[in-house]
Amino acid sequence: MFNRNKPQSGLQQRLGEVRGDLQPAEHKTLDRETLFAEVRPLAQKEIQKKFSAQDLADRHSQALGRRVRGIVLELIEARAPEFPKPLQLGIADELVDDLLGYGPLEQFFTGPQADAVTEIKVINYKLIRVEIGGKEHIALDENGKPLRFRSDEHARDVLERMIAPTGRRIDLANPRVSARLPDGSRLMAHISPVAVDGATVSIRRFRQDMTMEKFLEYGALNQEIADFLAACVKARLNVIVSGGTSSGKTTFLNVLANYIPEDESIITIEDPAELQLQHTNVRRLEARPPNIEGKGEITQRDLVADALRMAPRRIIVGECRRGEAFDMMQAMNTGHDGSLTTAHANSASDLVNTRLANMIQMADMGLPFEAILAMIASAADLVVHICRDRTGRRRVDHVCETLGVESGAMRIALQDIFAFDNDSGAWVRTEHPLARADRLRWAGITGVT
Repeated sequence: MFNRNKPQSGLQQRLGEVRGDLQPAEHKTLDRETLFAEVRPLAQKEIQKKFSAQDLADRHSQALGRRVRGIVLELIEARAPEFPKPLQLGIADELVDDLLGYGPLEQFFTGPQADAVTEIKVINYKLIRVEIGGKEHIALDENGKPLRFRSDEHARDVLERMIAPTGRRIDLANPRVSARLPDGSRLMAHISPVAVDGATVSIRRFRQDMTMEKFLEYGALNQEIADFLAACVKARLNVIVSGGTSSGKTTFLNVLANYIPEDESIITIEDPAELQLQHTNVRRLEARPPNIEGKGEITQRDLVADALRMAPRRIIVGECRRGEAFDMMQAMNTGHDGSLTTAHANSASDLVNTRLANMIQMADMGLPFEAILAMIASAADLVVHICRDRTGRRRVDHVCETLGVESGAMRIALQDIFAFDNDSGAWVRTEHPLARADRLRWAGITGVT
């Protein structure tokens, strides 16, 4: 987490205060866990004396890390001088991560493999699972043993430290929390009594360097699909990315949004904020939960309504879950062509005929089902369905365009443009002519229809 170079001693005078407590036990044999447990509260006390809350706010400060490591190391040397130097340094590093960082989870945010980590799951304080490169496995420490917290209380301490900068809280009265961490990661956590086996945490990390080239490299789609989708975004078609949980919808949406021309104004609406657009003309809005008194909530629906008054060219809703789907379809139908969103669904058909329709009904607008389907068919031009296959690879499964409501069938007709063929392991371009080819031509785009 920090520069591990040993700082000059800054504890010589103050160390005398704690050595009086340590001397009676200096000659007994200590193991690593006992030393860690005994030094931690002493180090925490020293840190509280020497640093203000403002000093500790920037946990990634190299200067702060060096000073805290110096405090910790001198306490370790005084407590266990017989420990080999490499072991002392290793314990010091672990304590610094525990005192300033995210404890056993710190390595997944700042360690050598941090950029490859996509999900972290604290099953309980004894078991942590991590996904790296699409493969999930039990997290291990440097000795090959399962990585763990010391106790459920320790896991909760780290959890509270993680969410402190977000202004969210978790306690017996509010035993669940959803938050966006300072690095953009999405956190969802539960504690007792909701979590039967103690604190459980799910963290989804988003890579800031994801590009369409990276998706192509990973085999998530082919060049023909990439060129087609880029053209559709530039031509201002309304696109919805659908898929299951953890299929990569938000990351893919982020990449698609990078094709929006720089001169077009964008407003993003999220709960919580996750998108990291490489675009200069973006205004970002984030929903807010109610306070302790149950007041002050700002929903995605509120923010979509606000966005419509802010004259954007395009609106991006990170994920439609409830009644905001109605407002998003309205925006797509009223001059905000080229807008984008995501939603959970099992297929493109499931999205437009079931999931979106159910969400719009949550808005309580009293619309008959036929009118809801007509609204969706008119608003959504393209659906890109993302899946996660049996190997853990995330990829485009099919790309469809809407063709309107089928007469007498009470469902929206869809036409596949691209579909993944499981037998050949490749994508197939269908022979169907693109119904919206004229919109691409009007935008000056040729060669992809």
